[in-house]
Amino acid sequence: MGRTSFLLNGFLMLLLSLAGVAVFCDYASAALSTPQPVGKWIAPIIFLGAFALLSQGFMHLDPQRKKANEKTVGVITLVVGLMWWPFLIAMIYAQGLGLITNFVTGLAGMYAFFFTVLGILEIFSLPKKSLGGIAILIGWSTLAYALFWLLNGLKVSWVYHFSIAFVWFVAMNLAGLLMQGRMNEKLVGWVVTFAALYTFAIPAILWSMPAGMQGPF
Repeated sequence: MGRTSFLLNGFLMLLLSLAGVAVFCDYASAALSTPQPVGKWIAPIIFLGAFALLSQGFMHLDPQRKKANEKTVGVITLVVGLMWWPFLIAMIYAQGLGLITNFVTGLAGMYAFFFTVLGILEIFSLPKKSLGGIAILIGWSTLAYALFWLLNGLKVSWVYHFSIAFVWFVAMNLAGLLMQGRMNEKLVGWVVTFAALYTFAIPAILWSMPAGMQGPF
C-alpha cells in the first residue's frame, strides 16, 4: 500500500468512526436524562459486541481468507470499539448500574480498548503480537471478575454471569496465543463464534425483554 493510499484510507476510517461515535454520543446523552434499567444500559453495547465477534469468528474459521476480508472485519471491529465509549462514559457519569457501575465499566472498558486497537491493526495490516499479550492479561482479569460473580452467591443469575466471564477468559487467552503465532486459528474461530452467541447475542436479547421475561437476568 502506497503512502498516499494509506493516509487516505486512514482519513476515511477516521471520518466513518467519528460519525458513528457522534450518533451514539447523542443516544448516550439522551440516556442520562432518564433512569434506565440495567438491561437498557447493557443490551445496546453487547448487541454491538456480537456483531464484532461474529465477524471475527467467521474470519478465523476461514484461515485462507477465501470469503473473509481482514480489513473489512477490522472496520467492523473498530467502529464497534469506538461506539462502546460513549455508552461507558454515560454509564459511569449516571452510575447506571448502581453500586457495580465502576466495576462493570472497568471490565467493559478493557474490551472497548481491545476492539478499537484490534480494528486498527487489522485495517492497516499491522503486527498483532504485542496486542496478544494484552489480550491474555485481559483474559486473566476477566477470570477475576468471574470468580467474584461466582462467590457473590449461588443465585442462577450470578452463576450465568460467571459462565459468561469464564468463556471470555478462555477466548481471550486463545486469541492472545493466536496473535503470538501459538494457536490453531480455526479453534479460535469456533470459540469466538460461540462467545459471540453465548456471551453477547443471547444476553442482549434477554436483557431487551420486559421485566420478568429476562431468564437468568
